[in-house]
Amino acid sequence: MARILVARDGEQASTLVEAKPHRWALSAGARGFRRLARRWVVQRHVDRFCQPFSIEGAEHFTEIDRSAVIIANHTSHFDTMIMLSLLPPALFDRTAVVAAADRFYTNPFKGALYSLRYNAFPITRGGGRNALSYSQQLLQEGWSLLIFPEGTRSRTGELQPFHPGPAILALAQGVPIVPVHIAGAAAILPPGTRWSRPASVRARVGRPLMLDTGMSAMEATSAMQDAMRSLAAEQEVAPVIAS
Repeated sequence: MARILVARDGEQASTLVEAKPHRWALSAGARGFRRLARRWVVQRHVDRFCQPFSIEGAEHFTEIDRSAVIIANHTSHFDTMIMLSLLPPALFDRTAVVAAADRFYTNPFKGALYSLRYNAFPITRGGGRNALSYSQQLLQEGWSLLIFPEGTRSRTGELQPFHPGPAILALAQGVPIVPVHIAGAAAILPPGTRWSRPASVRARVGRPLMLDTGMSAMEATSAMQDAMRSLAAEQEVAPVIAS
């Protein structure tokens, strides 16, 4: 069950939702289910709605030989499917998706389903460093994380400021950051809509970024944003060949 906390700051009030991760989502049985779901659900949806679908830099995923923090820009709820379709099988099998508790885990049944389908786990937005403890545990256990560091979907398509969580995790665990920029997904499932529709999508994977251990969280977050902006600029200048 989700626990709802209300935090007040002057006249401002915000709702914080806490939910416990489903450890069973890491089991061999759940992983086997996701392998089938990736082929029969994720890939079919991507093939149906990403028309055409262009990818560049996918070879950078093969440079990951341990845990990593994979980050992507966020304009649509379809982004998760796109990202999972990009990962090589071995990396897909060991990647967990960070999901906002207040968006996906307020209903226990839906939260469990999201955990099973995507190996997602809830994180409390606004929960500070304490909210990162399970993410850090997964990295220590050899899992990679898929995180949308903007924290919510961009309504304009422009890159929003990054939250420092991914940088804090990468610095603490000494793991690389792999940036991925997705263009076009907003047209598939725009905010406020329920049904997907086909659209052209381009994905560009950047080189793994090792953060300097002497960096502050703010400096590391800025470096991550710069890497993502560079990928976005490359998308505009040199769209890739459709696959």
